[in-house]
Amino acid sequence: MAEEILKNIPAEMRWEITAKTLTGATIGLSQALFEIVGKEKRGEIEAKIWGEGGKIFIPMIKEAFNIPVEDAIGAAKLIKVAAVLGMGPECTDEIIEENKERVVQRWVKCPFMERAKEMGVLDKHDCYPGCTAWTKGLNVINPKLNITKTKKAMPRGDPYCEWIYEFKE
Repeated sequence: MAEEILKNIPAEMRWEITAKTLTGATIGLSQALFEIVGKEKRGEIEAKIWGEGGKIFIPMIKEAFNIPVEDAIGAAKLIKVAAVLGMGPECTDEIIEENKERVVQRWVKCPFMERAKEMGVLDKHDCYPGCTAWTKGLNVINPKLNITKTKKAMPRGDPYCEWIYEFKE
């Protein structure tokens, strides 16, 4: 009976539901950490967790889909693919500047921010340390690539999170 129901759910809808469930659970965990250890310690813990995950997940995505990361454009493409695969179809961005040495990317919709809004914890949510640590997985692939999250960030009241990818010779 359950198999019949599942069989009739389109793959796109399954992916969306799974992504929302996992991003919601992540926000729940983040809020539990906030209540138990406070904001600063939560940031340290999340940076450690997400940083270790990025070191494994980002190279895994690069290899699985053969994404060349020889310059800033390749780095931004890899992060986009990894972010969408890891967080789901709600994850959307805009490229503001793009050349081989530098890419400026703005994430305009983030599933974690959406879940924080839905759960009524937007005022306590700050994914800045975790996101920043996760993207450092690029350095495992190519140490000449540098990715920086600017001060523009949705958890800090901005309409987007801004990232700069730079390739250093």
